[in-house]
Amino acid sequence: MFWAIVTLTTIGGTNSPITKLEYVFTGATYLIGVFLFAAVVGNVGDVISNMNAARQEFQTKMDSLKFYMNHRKVPEDLQSRVKKWSEYAWTRTQALDDQCFLEILPPRLRAEIAKHVHLETLQKVKIFEDCEQGLLCELVLKLRSQIYPPGDFICRKGEIGREMYIINHGRVSVMIQDKDTGQNVVVATLREGNYFGEISLLKLDEGQNRRTADVVSVGYSELLCLSKKDLMMALVEYPDAKKILEKHGRDRMEKNREAT
Repeated sequence: MFWAIVTLTTIGGTNSPITKLEYVFTGATYLIGVFLFAAVVGNVGDVISNMNAARQEFQTKMDSLKFYMNHRKVPEDLQSRVKKWSEYAWTRTQALDDQCFLEILPPRLRAEIAKHVHLETLQKVKIFEDCEQGLLCELVLKLRSQIYPPGDFICRKGEIGREMYIINHGRVSVMIQDKDTGQNVVVATLREGNYFGEISLLKLDEGQNRRTADVVSVGYSELLCLSKKDLMMALVEYPDAKKILEKHGRDRMEKNREAT
């Protein structure tokens, strides 16, 4: 044991083996040590290579984007915003695409992972509190993550609404135009667990399907996006949930009208 510890710590100066048993023991110990060292170093090397590969792939895409912006003479301030967004996006998500990884799994396993990742966030959304668990399990498979930089408009009043959003991280401001002054007024600041965009998605604005307010990102924000097509497909099997969503949407419209 003393000899093994001294050898492993590379101190050296140990006595050479003399008997056949000592030679066998020494040879076996060295061989085991070589294989263990190779296995450990090989695994660590693979981990580092995979980490660098993901980073390298992301960096290659960003380098191509930077070249494109320079070639097209995109303004410097806009290029700076893109660079800062890329840094934040890498820090936040490591450039991982949920759908790309989950598509190789069977539906049941994909649903289990999606529930683990997004179900808790979805359950915090007031509009879905009274909905059936089955609907929530369907919706978690449809959510798409999007990151917005500071000051970026997520929605503009009058635009055709094709998605609703759930705030997973960060804050956004909801702004409407004051009738008297014509200035944009912040009527609400939404945080994690809040949602917006359901009014135009559910066609509650007399079927016009248009946004009723401007929504701007305050700082960097990560939103979970749910498309109109995916929501409507899920609600076909849950008519009671559709009534609940429409009621919440009408209440939100009334509050917006009162604020103006």
